[in-house]
Amino acid sequence: MTSNSRMYGHRARIGYTSPPLTTEVFPYEFYKIVPDGVTLVVTSLAITVRSKDEVDNSYDISMKAAREMAASRCDLICLGGVPINMSRGAANAKQMIVDLESELGVKVSTSASAQEKAMGLLGCNKLVVCHPYEEKDTDRIASYGAHFGGQILGARGWGSPFNQIGRVPQDAALIMGRELMKKHPDADTILMPSPHWPTIGAIDILEKEFGVTVLTALQAIVWDALRRTGIDEKIQGYGRLFREF
Repeated sequence: MTSNSRMYGHRARIGYTSPPLTTEVFPYEFYKIVPDGVTLVVTSLAITVRSKDEVDNSYDISMKAAREMAASRCDLICLGGVPINMSRGAANAKQMIVDLESELGVKVSTSASAQEKAMGLLGCNKLVVCHPYEEKDTDRIASYGAHFGGQILGARGWGSPFNQIGRVPQDAALIMGRELMKKHPDADTILMPSPHWPTIGAIDILEKEFGVTVLTALQAIVWDALRRTGIDEKIQGYGRLFREF
C-alpha cells in the first residue's frame, strides 16, 4: 500500500530518552517550540527518586533505547538527564556520543552536551541558577553550570520532590528568576536546569526585564536537535538562543 500523505515527522524525528518514569512537561513544551513537521520519539527511563541504582539502570535503558530509536530511523537521538550522562564520568559522556554515532549511523547528543554548546555560543559567564527541586539538591544542580563553564553567583530551588515536578506552577521559573536577579544584579545569565518543569514561558520575559540571557535545559536540547537536523529557521518567543543562533 502506498500513500502520498506525509508522515507527522517529515522534517525531523527527534528521539529523546526521558529520565522521569512519568514524563509530562517535556513533550508539552517541546511541541510549543518546534515547527510543524518535527516530532518527538520518547522513551521514559526509570527515575522516580534519583537514586544511584535508578541512575545506573536508566543509563542501561537509554543505551537500549538509543539502538531502538536508530532502528526506527530517528534523525537524531538525545540522551536525557545530566546525572545519567555524567554518571560514568565527563570523558565517558563525550566518548559515548562518538561511539554511538559510529555504531548507529545517527546523530547523537545529550542534555549535557546541548547545554554546554549553548552556553558557549551565548557567552554565558556569571550565572544564577533556579531549579524545581528541593533545596538539598541545589549545590549539586548548580554545579552543572560550573561544569559547563560558568561562575555561579547564586542558586535556589522551588522545593518539589522529583516525582512531582509536573505540578510546579507555570510562574515558578519567573518568580525565582526575578528573585535571583535582584540578589545578584551582576549576573549575565539565568540558567534553568532540568527540562521537566515549566520554563519556556519565562524566557523572553526575564531576558527583556533584566537584559540577560536565559538558558533552560529544554530550550538547549530542542535548539541543538533542530539545528543538527538542518532546521535553521529563527524561532521567536523562546529567547536569544532561538532568535540568534
